Amino acid sequence: MKKEYISFGLIGIVAGLVIGFFVGNAMYPGTGAATQTAGTNAGGVSVNSGGANQQQLPPNHPTIEPGKTMPAPPLPPGTSDAPVGETPSPASGATSGTTAGVALPSLDPLPAGNKEERAEQKYKNIQLLKGLPADRLMKIMFAFKESLGVDCTFCHIKDQFEKDDKTEKQMARKMIAIVKDANAKLGAARVSCYTCHRGQSRPPQ
Repeated sequence: MKKEYISFGLIGIVAGLVIGFFVGNAMYPGTGAATQTAGTNAGGVSVNSGGANQQQLPPNHPTIEPGKTMPAPPLPPGTSDAPVGETPSPASGATSGTTAGVALPSLDPLPAGNKEERAEQKYKNIQLLKGLPADRLMKIMFAFKESLGVDCTFCHIKDQFEKDDKTEKQMARKMIAIVKDANAKLGAARVSCYTCHRGQSRPPQ
């Protein structure tokens, strides 16, 4: 067989494949084109656009504004796919080491041999928080304040913080005892005032 016949045969096969490719694509556009056509016929509505598509959102879903993106909050520690050791921002509803949105400093007292100034040495009428470092007490008080959404006078008499006249202060002592007991039993998992109160003076029902 002559080489010319072989060359012509190969050229014919290649030309047939190329022509067949273009003819096939022209006759059968495929699923990609069909999807694009369907999107065009539907007016190009996507999950990120407003309009009629808003009616398909679940109840209580935030309003979606076209062209505006909302960053997702970080996942709480221990959640699947959450970065190891990452501390979410307060807006996420969780903080590292607690199941709540407001971090509560440790209520554990200092070791017996520690010479640091204790809360009861600096402040008057300290009962359940004895043994804590004096500089930690105010951080704990502000955590209570943020967790309940109140100010200092909710429990204290202004400028007379040591007095026990208010029933709210007596209740706060009971709550401190509950939190300390719960965390002692839970170990690594921690609870705080915010776990139940969620920024309200009375825990939501």
